[in-house]
Amino acid sequence: MTVLALLRRLLLALALVSPALAAAHPVLSFITLDQPITAPRGFTAMCATRPELCSSAPMTGSATLTDDLRLIDTVNRTVNRRVRQQTDVRTYGRGELWTPAGRGRDARGDCEDIALEKRIELIQAGVPPETLFLAVGYARRIGLHVVLVARTGSGDLVLDSRTEGLRPWRDVPYQWIGAQSGQDPSRWFGIARS
Repeated sequence: MTVLALLRRLLLALALVSPALAAAHPVLSFITLDQPITAPRGFTAMCATRPELCSSAPMTGSATLTDDLRLIDTVNRTVNRRVRQQTDVRTYGRGELWTPAGRGRDARGDCEDIALEKRIELIQAGVPPETLFLAVGYARRIGLHVVLVARTGSGDLVLDSRTEGLRPWRDVPYQWIGAQSGQDPSRWFGIARS
């Protein structure tokens, strides 16, 4: 582990304890959206049938930014433990069906289903929807992969179905393809290289 990676992990741990302290350090940074891109096909199909999943309108609850890091971490870990990871082909008999993974004993889904479930649960808990957005990355070992990103006072944190904890967006092993806008989730953009 490099010194920079170790420093980022330490600052993330501090952010979970003290968001104000972590916000003072620029190591945890924010994704910069670039040129508009076409939304993933599965996302577009989902929005046509379930437009409420593609909105930035609040659902219920209220949370403040200082409460968000602990809540975000709890929801991330809970959903990762609860949902059985399974491909769309195996679950639904077809590929690229974007739908929330669910909460019951039969909760299952692949990366985008898990990311959608986390987004729903966080919004229902009071996290402002405009601070949550889906992003698509690529890793040679796994191919395309969808994660939820939470914009916090201390930077953009990735909620990944493949890892237990929150990680700064720069510390995940993906080449970023694009992300949706927090203000208008129906719009997707490339991610600026910095």
